Amino acid sequence: MPMDWEEWQKSRQKSRGPVGNGMPKVGNILKNLKMPGSGRFLLAAPLALLLLWGASGFFTVDPAEQGLIKRFGQHVRTVDPGLNYHAPYPIETVVKINTNRTNRIEIGGNSGTNEETMMLTKDENLADIKFVVQYRIQDPAKYAFNVFNPEKAILDASTSAMREVIGNRNIDDALTDQRLDIQEATKSTLQNMLDNYAIGVVVQNVELQDVHVPREVSHAFRDVTSAREDSERSKNEANGYANQVLPQAQGQAFAIEAAARAYSAQRINLAHGEAARFKAILEEYKKAPDITRQRLLLEAMDQLLPDSEKYIVSGDIGRSLLPHLGLKPSAAPPAQNPPAADGLAGK
Repeated sequence: MPMDWEEWQKSRQKSRGPVGNGMPKVGNILKNLKMPGSGRFLLAAPLALLLLWGASGFFTVDPAEQGLIKRFGQHVRTVDPGLNYHAPYPIETVVKINTNRTNRIEIGGNSGTNEETMMLTKDENLADIKFVVQYRIQDPAKYAFNVFNPEKAILDASTSAMREVIGNRNIDDALTDQRLDIQEATKSTLQNMLDNYAIGVVVQNVELQDVHVPREVSHAFRDVTSAREDSERSKNEANGYANQVLPQAQGQAFAIEAAARAYSAQRINLAHGEAARFKAILEEYKKAPDITRQRLLLEAMDQLLPDSEKYIVSGDIGRSLLPHLGLKPSAAPPAQNPPAADGLAGK
């Protein structure tokens, strides 16, 4: 930078030390320096830094996320997806939470330990249970700020819920046909626990991956399971046979019962008809007893000998004809019966 040499010489004379070494003072040298344009530069630099600092507050939130704005570490508002702005750091910061993703926690998998999965059942048996929990973040503010480590809290709550459900079930329930009930019960219990924690998540599914007993007793349990399967198979076969035989027996019983009802109705109707016929004959008998008696005799003979040819012979002709037929004449009819007319009738 240019410097006035004469002025420098004068200042050199004035700034000599008391020992007369001729060296100038530094403060006097700086006063005499001329720096054109330096004032504008010193003013523009802070303004540029201030603008850059203010622009650092712009941020974007993805469609599947929500942004949580913190002011000096305290949550003040939640912003929707898109371009947003917050006061620059360190005044405000943003935490982005994905609310559409299904999160998965595997308990007892590659990252699980034996202590996490070994659980005691109601009948005091040990079961090694591996399962998966799927959940979705419903309230990002609760998820981010109510619990220090939400994933660890969900993991611990899932293990606790499964222990509670398994503790109320027998080992056979977990090994056989009650797995779906155990999954639903664990899901409901876990959701209640997380709601009490106000952690802001929704449990979507609990799925049992593997349930087995400790290795030391696995052989005995396999034998028990095999025997139980044989028992179930025998029951199924018996139920199948019963389902086949019972409908047939019920059908036969219905047919016999229907035939009995029909026979009963037939006999009753026949009895009613015979009774009505007898009453009608009785009325005719009261009017003409001899004729009715004779008609009844002829009808009875016709019923007794339906396929034979019959002849009726009466009177003296009949008595004279009987010896030739090898028949003896019958006793004389009662006095009240008038003798039939002599003659020969054939049928």
